[in-house]
Amino acid sequence: MAVITISRELGSEGDRIAEILCQELGYRWVDKAILAQMAQEAGLDEEAVLALERSIPTRARLTSTDMRSLYSKQPSAWEKKTALDDETYRRIARETMEKYAAEGDAIIIGRGGQMILRDHPAALHVHLFASAELRAHRIAHRLGISEQEAARRIAASDEEKKLYIRYMHDNANWKDSKYYHLMINTAAVPPEVAAQIIKLAAKSR
Repeated sequence: MAVITISRELGSEGDRIAEILCQELGYRWVDKAILAQMAQEAGLDEEAVLALERSIPTRARLTSTDMRSLYSKQPSAWEKKTALDDETYRRIARETMEKYAAEGDAIIIGRGGQMILRDHPAALHVHLFASAELRAHRIAHRLGISEQEAARRIAASDEEKKLYIRYMHDNANWKDSKYYHLMINTAAVPPEVAAQIIKLAAKSR
């Protein structure tokens, strides 16, 4: 009854690996389910939750630690746009992930699952990475775009994830190994092999 959290860099084959794990373990991929559950708990539609999530990196760039604290305590222009404040978002995200973790047999991708469930005894936390050059090559091939454009998207994605985790989880570094049980370089380990490694580790939890 383990739960696997996957943190992945864009182009590191995270979705493919999660797909293999779901097929072989019979686990649920709860990325969209988490979004739907969070929206239901907040009494909002999914777009409102997504709007807040998309605004977080922008606010993280613009605000200091003191200002972040102020944003979480007082109404702001951001809250008016999304109808969901940071503290409510944090609470709903935590409660939703804890629910799926308690049920077990689930794969949670993104949204700081490795941070929220860091003390859960049955959770396995995985980070997938590869060089920026290889990731750009993969994305360019997959989407039919130039490698230059793919590199731009990767840099933007990495920055957004870095700022999201830093803002929502007390300045944490999303690539710090202390938050993970496994860190797999998919430049050296194919998706099928990475899935088997994760599968064995999950069974041990």
